[in-house]
Amino acid sequence: MENIYTITGLAFRYPKGDRDVFHDVNLTLDAGHVLSILGPNGAGKSTLLNCMAALATPKAGDIRLAGQPLGSLSQKEIAQKVAYVQQNHVPAFSYTVWQYVLMGRAPHIKFFARPGPRDEEAVWRVLQRLDIAHLASKPYTEISGGERQQCVIARALVQEPKVILFDEPTAFLDYGNQLRVLRLMKKMAMDGYAVVMTTH
Repeated sequence: MENIYTITGLAFRYPKGDRDVFHDVNLTLDAGHVLSILGPNGAGKSTLLNCMAALATPKAGDIRLAGQPLGSLSQKEIAQKVAYVQQNHVPAFSYTVWQYVLMGRAPHIKFFARPGPRDEEAVWRVLQRLDIAHLASKPYTEISGGERQQCVIARALVQEPKVILFDEPTAFLDYGNQLRVLRLMKKMAMDGYAVVMTTH
């Protein structure tokens, strides 16, 4: 089983903070596994995900992604391996669902290049896989919360990552959509993705 993350002795403190948000965090995550990070609001769950995605810099400790020190990788290299699904994302512009999901191909497209047939095929393939192809032409800002969460997941999948980080993936969803998202995450792990989710 391929190792995706190894974290050793991780600690984080905000620049003007007087105490660590967390410290001595150790974990390993392999392909095909689901890791749930539990804790109350303010416990540092989102901050830990930000460190794993290289969006925040830990005070101490070591993070290795697919065997490589996270700090030695460029943002593009990290984005080719890690997809991050944050809470309740609403874009400022009324992109169609198809355009929004296509943005997930950015790590695989050269600077100033346009998406090609392979990128477009990847989008349609994922939309069909998640059974949301009928939403392709609808504005992302005008669909339901459950549909929006599926679109965010679709954008993560078209990145073709090794791991998907989910920050409170079922927040603000009704029970039916919560169950749908959790089943989808289980299916991702069965398909070989490493999955990390926070919850409380």
